[in-house]
Amino acid sequence: MIHSGEAGPHIVCGPVSGSRARRLVGGFTLVELLTVVGVVAILFCLAVPVISSGAMAANRARCASNLRQIGQAILLYAGDHDGVLPVTSHSTGDSRLKINGKWLSSIEYSWIYLLADYLDNVDEVRVCPADERSRQRQILQMNATSYLLNDMVFDSEVYGRFQNLPHPSRLMLAFISNRPVSRTWDHAHCANWTTWPALTTDVAVDRHRTGERIGSRLNGSANYLFADGHVQTMEAAEVKGMLDRGERPWLPGG
Repeated sequence: MIHSGEAGPHIVCGPVSGSRARRLVGGFTLVELLTVVGVVAILFCLAVPVISSGAMAANRARCASNLRQIGQAILLYAGDHDGVLPVTSHSTGDSRLKINGKWLSSIEYSWIYLLADYLDNVDEVRVCPADERSRQRQILQMNATSYLLNDMVFDSEVYGRFQNLPHPSRLMLAFISNRPVSRTWDHAHCANWTTWPALTTDVAVDRHRTGERIGSRLNGSANYLFADGHVQTMEAAEVKGMLDRGERPWLPGG
């Protein structure tokens, strides 16, 4: 309160009315501000799963595109080599191979190296965008890839040529890797997949998911490339169901 006198105006401090005490800058009460903060927090909590789900779907689509391009490259390679499929480090071991007059070590002539000429950008296609080890695969290990080829299909001693593969529309050709970063981990040991832990040691069946990975590995999905070139997204639970029923789409004739 302000009083005027001979000495000039002066301020007298006294109690402020209750209504004014509840008012803050801009005319908002404390209750109103707390309400706004609460609403914003609720909206944020609702938005996070939606954003996470959208990012997962985008990564899954890009991963499917990568596998589709790999499938097309395999077909083109086989067409240029009388049906012979590109080799993996499983079928070559520590031996050496001469390609176009050049001797290559086993880590150099893995399938991702051989398909480079058939891909627009091999360094982009060889890595799944949802791969937690994508940076390591891109930078630390030249020719490392997020994808594994079916060793039962690409072993030249088994089928030899693409045209010999049985039921290509039902035969899985490539998978998303759960293996460590290595240029020699370019294939999956499909014949050993008699149990769920054995399969999930090789394959990231839950690569595309929202939230953390769980022990059973059943809270996500993955993309699978088939021998006829189509890519299918399958829930981890669906893959486990096939395994439990004795179905083996990763084995020729299975």
